[in-house]
Amino acid sequence: MDASEYAQELVYLVSKTIETHLNLLPVPGKRRTLEAKQMMIIRVLKNKGEGENDGKMYYIKCKTEVAEWPWIFVKVYEPPLVTDVSRVGFRAMKKMKEEYKLVTF
Repeated sequence: MDASEYAQELVYLVSKTIETHLNLLPVPGKRRTLEAKQMMIIRVLKNKGEGENDGKMYYIKCKTEVAEWPWIFVKVYEPPLVTDVSRVGFRAMKKMKEEYKLVTF
Protein backbone atom coordinates (compact mmCIF):
# COMPACT_ATOMS: atom_id res chain seq x y z
CA MET A 1 0.00 0.00 0.00
CA ASP A 2 1.26 3.50 -0.74
CA ALA A 3 2.02 5.73 2.19
CA SER A 4 -0.62 8.38 2.65
CA GLU A 5 -1.28 11.55 4.59
CA TYR A 6 -2.53 9.31 7.39
CA ALA A 7 0.85 7.53 7.47
CA GLN A 8 2.58 10.90 7.64
CA GLU A 9 0.34 11.86 10.57
CA LEU A 10 1.19 8.62 12.41
CA VAL A 11 4.91 9.29 11.94
CA TYR A 12 4.44 12.86 13.17
CA LEU A 13 2.75 11.62 16.36
CA VAL A 14 5.76 9.48 17.29
CA SER A 15 8.45 11.72 15.78
CA LYS A 16 10.07 12.71 19.10
CA THR A 17 10.58 9.03 19.98
CA ILE A 18 12.05 8.39 16.53
CA GLU A 19 14.44 11.32 16.97
CA THR A 20 15.58 9.85 20.29
CA HIS A 21 16.28 6.48 18.64
CA LEU A 22 18.30 8.28 15.95
CA ASN A 23 20.39 9.91 18.74
CA LEU A 24 19.28 13.40 17.76
CA LEU A 25 19.19 16.01 20.48
CA PRO A 26 15.68 17.37 20.95
CA VAL A 27 15.19 20.97 19.94
CA PRO A 28 12.22 22.59 21.69
CA GLY A 29 9.57 23.69 19.24
CA LYS A 30 11.28 22.17 16.19
CA ARG A 31 10.18 19.04 14.35
CA ARG A 32 12.67 17.41 12.03
CA THR A 33 11.53 16.22 8.64
CA LEU A 34 10.55 12.55 8.66
CA GLU A 35 8.78 11.79 5.43
CA ALA A 36 6.56 8.74 5.09
CA LYS A 37 7.63 7.42 1.69
CA GLN A 38 6.12 5.06 -0.83
CA MET A 39 5.23 2.10 1.36
CA MET A 40 3.01 1.21 4.30
CA ILE A 41 1.81 -2.17 5.57
CA ILE A 42 -1.27 -2.43 7.80
CA ARG A 43 -1.99 -5.47 9.97
CA VAL A 44 -5.35 -5.74 11.70
CA LEU A 45 -4.89 -7.54 15.02
CA LYS A 46 -7.62 -9.91 16.18
CA ASN A 47 -8.81 -10.31 19.76
CA LYS A 48 -8.51 -13.94 20.90
CA GLY A 49 -9.74 -15.34 17.57
CA GLU A 50 -13.28 -14.00 18.05
CA GLY A 51 -13.05 -11.72 15.02
CA GLU A 52 -13.19 -8.48 16.98
CA ASN A 53 -10.76 -5.74 16.06
CA ASP A 54 -7.98 -5.40 18.63
CA GLY A 55 -6.15 -2.55 16.96
CA LYS A 56 -3.89 -2.05 13.98
CA MET A 57 -0.16 -2.28 13.50
CA TYR A 58 1.35 0.05 10.90
CA TYR A 59 4.75 -0.52 9.30
CA ILE A 60 5.88 2.69 7.58
CA LYS A 61 8.95 3.39 5.47
CA CYS A 62 10.43 6.85 6.14
CA LYS A 63 13.19 9.04 4.78
CA THR A 64 15.25 10.97 7.36
CA GLU A 65 17.66 13.91 7.36
CA VAL A 66 20.34 11.83 9.14
CA ALA A 67 23.27 11.02 6.84
CA GLU A 68 24.17 7.82 8.71
CA TRP A 69 20.62 6.43 8.62
CA PRO A 70 18.79 7.90 5.59
CA TRP A 71 16.00 5.28 5.71
CA ILE A 72 14.03 3.87 8.63
CA PHE A 73 11.14 1.45 9.08
CA VAL A 74 8.77 2.49 11.87
CA LYS A 75 6.30 0.19 13.64
CA VAL A 76 3.31 2.07 15.14
CA TYR A 77 0.41 0.54 17.09
CA GLU A 78 -3.08 2.05 17.03
CA PRO A 79 -5.34 0.55 19.72
CA PRO A 80 -9.08 0.12 19.13
CA LEU A 81 -9.85 2.33 22.14
CA VAL A 82 -7.76 5.37 23.05
CA THR A 83 -6.93 5.35 26.77
CA ASP A 84 -3.80 7.52 26.77
CA VAL A 85 -2.76 11.01 25.75
CA SER A 86 -1.71 9.85 22.28
CA ARG A 87 -3.92 7.74 20.06
CA VAL A 88 -0.95 5.72 18.78
CA GLY A 89 2.10 4.12 20.32
CA PHE A 90 5.64 3.66 19.03
CA ARG A 91 6.60 -0.04 19.03
CA ALA A 92 9.90 -0.39 17.15
CA MET A 93 12.19 1.02 14.51
CA LYS A 94 14.78 -0.38 12.09
CA LYS A 95 17.54 1.86 10.72
CA MET A 96 18.77 1.36 7.15
CA LYS A 97 21.87 2.71 5.40
CA GLU A 98 20.43 1.84 1.99
CA GLU A 99 16.92 1.84 0.62
CA TYR A 100 15.16 -1.54 0.93
CA LYS A 101 11.66 -2.81 0.33
CA LEU A 102 9.50 -2.49 3.45
CA VAL A 103 9.13 -5.66 5.55
CA THR A 104 7.35 -6.47 8.79
CA PHE A 105 9.38 -7.04 11.95
